[in-house]
Amino acid sequence: MPFVVGGIAAMVALAGGVLAHVDPVTSVTRALLAFLLGWIGGQVWHVVLTVVGQSSREESESEESEQALDEHQPAA
Repeated sequence: MPFVVGGIAAMVALAGGVLAHVDPVTSVTRALLAFLLGWIGGQVWHVVLTVVGQSSREESESEESEQALDEHQPAA
């Protein structure tokens, strides 16, 4: 997925350079920079969502197991 985000960012940078009549070397340099920033940003976003998803899943599983234990224990 990060490659898709980086590729879209690069295409937008190239299209902007072509429409603004920017020097081709400058336009390609901007596209490479946009690709790298999009790729790194996509990687960071993926890591953040994965960590948040795992931690929230673990919390909900632990709460469910605690509730199940409470339901099965006899009242004193």
